[in-house]
Amino acid sequence: MLFRMAVSRRKFLSGSGLAAASIGAFPHIARPVDATAVRPGQKPSKIIHLVADGMSLATLSMADQLAHLSRKRGLAWLDLHKRRAAQQGLMDMRSLNSLVTDSSAASSSWASGSRIVNGTVNILPDGQELTTLYELFGQAGWKRGLVTTTEITHATPAGFAAKGLKREAAEAIATQYLERGVEVLLGGGRKFFDKTKRKDKRDVYADYRAKGYALLDDTATLAAAPLDKPWLGTFAASHLPFTVDHTHDVTLTKSVPTLAAMTKRALEKLARHERFILQVEGGRVDHGCHMNDAAAAFFDQIAFDEALEVCLEFQRQHADALLVITTDHSTGNPGLNGTGKNYSISPLLFSNLLEVKASFSEILIKLGAAPDPKKPVVPGEAEKKLTPVIEPDKIAAVIKEGTGYDISTSRAKLLVPFLKKEGAPLYTMMNSLTCQLGQLLANYTAVGWTGNAHTSDYVPISSIGPGAERFVGFIQNTDVFRHYTDLAGIDFRNPESPLIGASVPENRGLSSHWMA
Repeated sequence: MLFRMAVSRRKFLSGSGLAAASIGAFPHIARPVDATAVRPGQKPSKIIHLVADGMSLATLSMADQLAHLSRKRGLAWLDLHKRRAAQQGLMDMRSLNSLVTDSSAASSSWASGSRIVNGTVNILPDGQELTTLYELFGQAGWKRGLVTTTEITHATPAGFAAKGLKREAAEAIATQYLERGVEVLLGGGRKFFDKTKRKDKRDVYADYRAKGYALLDDTATLAAAPLDKPWLGTFAASHLPFTVDHTHDVTLTKSVPTLAAMTKRALEKLARHERFILQVEGGRVDHGCHMNDAAAAFFDQIAFDEALEVCLEFQRQHADALLVITTDHSTGNPGLNGTGKNYSISPLLFSNLLEVKASFSEILIKLGAAPDPKKPVVPGEAEKKLTPVIEPDKIAAVIKEGTGYDISTSRAKLLVPFLKKEGAPLYTMMNSLTCQLGQLLANYTAVGWTGNAHTSDYVPISSIGPGAERFVGFIQNTDVFRHYTDLAGIDFRNPESPLIGASVPENRGLSSHWMA
């Protein structure tokens, strides 16, 4: 049987964590104002930069379609296209050395106004360090915040405040945040602050505490965090869980805040000050796309949109707030494929995403193909070699439990070489177990993928509030820095380097052999 479809229409978000941080009134505000009533030439005193990391237009489209199925309403981002006060644009996100950017080069381009080489953070090839947006805004008296579903030291938040590093230097990024005095830090990444996990054994938590930071580690401490202290909130050892996992695990729902909840609390704290800049990142959209995991990516995109709803509610009560909503690049370029006669089966298959209860990350753990982070590692004991499940019937059972897809043993058998790391796909980039799971699940959801890496797509950018008119039309990533600094009255420009490899290379023959 080609398709075995579970067609029940349960509401994915019923009682879920996605709605746990729903929009609410900000108690310190006397009455709402019309955020669309922007005076000509008005400058913002509050800037909120929202990034759905790794989002392609197709991801946005399918998340909207899934939102209608799961919660009976579409995305707020797309609703902005109906508002006369909102502006729309398209942005080139290329890095210094490639048409395809990575997240650190992308974020650094916004935060420095200079393109840099992929894999680095605010540093030019000749070693010149770039002055970051958060340094400049801090010097000008603005409060600053970083909120993310990834490790707080990850590439996108790091680009706004850290410099002179490789993106992997998470331990150094953790200490640079302290040196910068960033007032709000909320995300994952405990291991980069914990002296028992850091390579240098430095007690960075103690350093933050000594500087007056409130240390937060779960939903309760976030809710009770004092507004008169800076915050460091780390809610997971590494990244926060995918929304699809968070929603189906009561323990996670109670202990790990949603992006909307973190954003709402960050705004409640920062709004006590006249001027602030806040970056909000839905970082795990990118991770889901890298894994070709449609449910993980799309439900995280919906969770990002709920954080956007919090920001839009905030802005309705603060006419001086500018919201800029975008992505740093697309990843994997998924698409809902036309299936069946007249493509009539596509909607039915797509709705099977409502049956998914686990991300590929969790499925890999149950297949023995990835270590279980919930199990403590005994100090001094060598990591045991993973023993993957290779029995087709057991593989099928794990997939059915996690996704609702009842596959045949013959289909399950196709995964065995990839579980044993002996697979041989025709397209080398798809040589991973998660990519093959994505190809398999495409029979169930009709969502296909072009690869597992970033792509060169120009990205959408939406804006609303004072200064939004600057983000219209086709812009460059480096324009964002110039617009933000100009709007804040900051006169500063970083040095720049010429693009690397912008012309057609002389020896193109190498390009056809590197993946042979």
